[in-house]
Amino acid sequence: MNTTDQMTDRACQHCGGSMEGKRPQAIHCGERCRDQARRQREREARQTDPRPRGNYPTSRPNQRKHKPGSVYGPLTLVERIEGSGEPRALFRCDCGNVKALRIGNVASGVTANCTDRANHPDPRRKDVLTYDGAHNRVKGQRGSASQYTCRCGNQAEHWSYSHADHDQARMPEGREAGKPYSTNPDHYTPRCRGCHARFDNSHRRMAGGPLSLVHVALFAATHDQADEVCA
Repeated sequence: MNTTDQMTDRACQHCGGSMEGKRPQAIHCGERCRDQARRQREREARQTDPRPRGNYPTSRPNQRKHKPGSVYGPLTLVERIEGSGEPRALFRCDCGNVKALRIGNVASGVTANCTDRANHPDPRRKDVLTYDGAHNRVKGQRGSASQYTCRCGNQAEHWSYSHADHDQARMPEGREAGKPYSTNPDHYTPRCRGCHARFDNSHRRMAGGPLSLVHVALFAATHDQADEVCA
């Protein structure tokens, strides 16, 4: 049998019709048979697929993954908090605290613990308190100096260092380089601008080192007395 007879004897694999005039690699007599054959294959594949249809879970993958008992470093997921917005859950920290946190932040490592600063110090906090930081600490603990009265009777404006701290520090560089200060808020007194300047100038003129014994004695005699608050 020659090649022409072989091409004439071929039949469509779907309907069995003649393949006369079709390319040698063609297996269907037309587009209709081709599409019907494709749909038939899809039906047969669905019938043999063991997976149930229409029962797939509707929750997101991360909601299935992060469930009670999941551990993220020192944090253990206790219970998910249902609601709109970013997923949240109750987490138990190794220190014993239970706190509501964002699941995404815990899973990604942004939140590494319960953030209770009594048990987990802030890693961003500097070990060395600067000159400005010491003054800001005094203001945070005792309020603004303008709420107090200076010893001269005028309204105070600044928190003035007493120069009486045996552990006083000095700024090594920067705008306040060389200035002494204390990390203890008790070593600061509210003073008006004029008294503050005169007090610091008198201390700079005194000989005998950076610590003034006179100011130490003055601090010892007055630091337990409550400063008078402006009415």
